[in-house]
Amino acid sequence: MLKRVTGEQWIALGVILISLIMAWQITGISQSTGYAGIGPRFFPSVIAAGLLLSGVILLVQSRPSKHPATEDQTQDPDHPLDYAPPHPHWRMFGMASAALILHMSLISTLGFTLASTILCFGICLALETEHKIRDLILSFLLVLGLFHLFKWLGLNLPALITGGVI
Repeated sequence: MLKRVTGEQWIALGVILISLIMAWQITGISQSTGYAGIGPRFFPSVIAAGLLLSGVILLVQSRPSKHPATEDQTQDPDHPLDYAPPHPHWRMFGMASAALILHMSLISTLGFTLASTILCFGICLALETEHKIRDLILSFLLVLGLFHLFKWLGLNLPALITGGVI
């Protein structure tokens, strides 16, 4: 007997299909390494592999469980579940979106490090973390490390100071 495919399984299969199409399209990118130490296929390949892994994990998690599917089978009829569907956090979404838009508009003037620090810290504010100073310092250190990692890989990012320290 064939089992019905659920919506979650369709999404998982769609993610897997997108990753396979992306992997197929990557073969059309030229193999030359150019000025960077890694080739132009590297990051798209990492993304395609991550999508494939995510799709497989989604597919495994979307398997039908052996537990009862309805509330009638799981609860005593005299004591129904007190469950309300979650509401979207529009304030968090707005703050995260504003941080991203601010990052995109400031990266050419402030440079990668400061603009990305604002983005990281803005996401921390949107998630309502309690330690603001720690979050700001860690955001700066994380982004500074990323800046120097990209510099070590031979990729140039916009810098605030000519010479590319920050």
